[in-house]
Amino acid sequence: MVLISLFQEFRQGIGASGKTMAIFSLVFWLVIFFKILISPEILFGLPILNSTLLKYNEIVSEKKEIVTTPDDNWILETSSKKTTQDEKLQEKIRANIKNYIYEVDQLSTEKLIFRNPKISQSDIAEKLGVPASHIVYLFKYHSKISFSEYRMNSRIQDAIELIKEGFLNTETFESLAYKTGFASYNPFFTAFKKITTYSPQEFLKLKQC
Repeated sequence: MVLISLFQEFRQGIGASGKTMAIFSLVFWLVIFFKILISPEILFGLPILNSTLLKYNEIVSEKKEIVTTPDDNWILETSSKKTTQDEKLQEKIRANIKNYIYEVDQLSTEKLIFRNPKISQSDIAEKLGVPASHIVYLFKYHSKISFSEYRMNSRIQDAIELIKEGFLNTETFESLAYKTGFASYNPFFTAFKKITTYSPQEFLKLKQC
């Protein structure tokens, strides 16, 4: 680089000082910098780079699997006998079953749609923009529990989260029942004990211990 600088100064009739080397140095290191950016194996070494990328891809795959894997309630493949009409419907929605499962669970756990006491399968279908028959089919053949049981379980899980967040510090058990979509306290009490084996009061005491 020094020789190039001196040669350039000599050609231009400038006193040989090597000062123009700074320009060449800047250009040189910029080229090196961008080369490393587009070819990181230069910096890390190809084996290390491949190993890092492989680990990253495995982590991404695991995260995707966590998102798309249904919980214990759902069945992706079913061998149940179907009516002719259901068999025809199956061919239409087979590829969308996993997405339906994911979206229904999202509506339940994040959108908390079951706080609406009148929510139905038709309402879920409307929110997802699909025919109601698709959601009916989903719960009929790909769920281990009925829609009403799924709705009840979702409401109790919602209640448990509210208890953990301190909802009962300022509110009553009746308010909790109404908040989570139950028409009154009695069905809430029955559902809570059925799912958790504890009454709401017992569960609260255990949480406070």
